[in-house]
Amino acid sequence: MLDTPRPIVVDLLAEDFHERAHRVYDELRARSPVVYAELPHQPGRGFWMVLGYAAADAALRDARLANNPRALLTPAQRTARARAQIPDPPNTMLLSDPPEHTRLRRAAQRAFTPRSVAALRPAVVRHAERLLDRAQQTADRGDGTVDLLHSYAYPLSLTVLGEILGFPEAWHPGLHDLAVRAAAASTPLSGPDPVLRERLDTYTRDLVVLKRNSPGDDLVSRLAHPESGRDALSDEELRAMVGLLVAAGFETSASLLASAVLSLLTHPDQWAALRDDPGLAAAAVEETMRYWGPVESATMRLAREPLRLGDRRIARGDRVLVFPAAANRDPAHVPDPHRFDIHRPPRPHLGFSGGIHTCMGAALARTEVAVALTVLVARWPRLRLAVDPAAPRWRPGMGLRSLRRLPVRPDPDTP
Repeated sequence: MLDTPRPIVVDLLAEDFHERAHRVYDELRARSPVVYAELPHQPGRGFWMVLGYAAADAALRDARLANNPRALLTPAQRTARARAQIPDPPNTMLLSDPPEHTRLRRAAQRAFTPRSVAALRPAVVRHAERLLDRAQQTADRGDGTVDLLHSYAYPLSLTVLGEILGFPEAWHPGLHDLAVRAAAASTPLSGPDPVLRERLDTYTRDLVVLKRNSPGDDLVSRLAHPESGRDALSDEELRAMVGLLVAAGFETSASLLASAVLSLLTHPDQWAALRDDPGLAAAAVEETMRYWGPVESATMRLAREPLRLGDRRIARGDRVLVFPAAANRDPAHVPDPHRFDIHRPPRPHLGFSGGIHTCMGAALARTEVAVALTVLVARWPRLRLAVDPAAPRWRPGMGLRSLRRLPVRPDPDTP
């Protein structure tokens, strides 16, 4: 390696890592914006952690860092894999590079244009109002509290996504139940529960068959019947695309909404500011993306060739992992970065990643969560947390920052 120091052991998968993540990031970033690390259970499998904003932004835009894990395979290695009948996974936007990434993204991005997203706003309002009606009934029947993650954030995210993709409404309850259970059962080391994952895959397979045979006015129908042959996807690619959109769109949007509510309620002055001026909802979304965004770390990348990143020289084949969560609180980029302030002057952030892999659904997430906050603060202006704000609340895992639950009390005077 060109410049590989002894790795720093960082337990990114520890049960309590997210409770202290930013202390760890600050300590590491003080050494360098790019540090070499390894997980305690994977000695000898080091990777570069990119923690500084400038270095992270550069890495996400650098074509010399490949997302495709097979990018560095030699012809001999590819031949050996073929002889051993090792199947390549289907192409997805997340794990591909141009030109494949360009083709896949072009096929799907028309559903996420500003005009398409704006047309969804009335439906988001309607669904949000309906879900809060149900949540209020739950609170009234019980002890006056409700879990806002499972009663509001999750079902709202899945309902909106289901409409975009074209899942029949009759499928929504079963799909919601499976998606929530799969997310809760997923562990950092084992990944999703294979049984639940297979049942979710069944939904995507059935949807592809349905839309191939009976197209409607939805994204999967348009993907299944493209206007241009250059955008045609195989059944395998289409199933993988739907699976990625469900995985990427469901939990990230729900986690963003839940984190926004948590951030606002743990900073009562900020909740009061939003209550007094609901027009601040969009700013609250941006500040949440910077402060507690759902994407903790990006996809692992591979260096195609030697390159310099920050103050480090990266060797060909080195693994590079960008941490938007750390970059967004880099004091060299944002003054007083650990303060949550929805009045903060706009600054670029990497909450939706960057470069060609910038989140395609960013406009949808911004609109959906801003609308959800506006409806929430109008309905429950005196909303409070129903748990100790310091209690552990984050699920473990490297990629996403997501809550286990979010108990709230709509009426703080309820005993």
